[in-house]
Amino acid sequence: MGLKLNTIITLENNEKYILLNETLYGGVKYFLVMGLDANKDIIPSKVKIIEEIIKDNEVYVKAVKDPELIIILTRILKAQL
Repeated sequence: MGLKLNTIITLENNEKYILLNETLYGGVKYFLVMGLDANKDIIPSKVKIIEEIIKDNEVYVKAVKDPELIIILTRILKAQL
């Protein structure tokens, strides 16, 4: 169970994102995501790194906000492309 690449997720605020890349860092799974518009076209300016949280067999996501962690994860995710 958990998130898979190339999957479209919808957040509570109804924003849609596609999972483009993933990495495991410090025992936590992170995803590089890009926003989608109503036609499911990618919005290049809507890029985030999210953390996957699995609790009670439910999958949740949380945007990464720590600037230092974002730099580390960006380097790792970029190297994988």
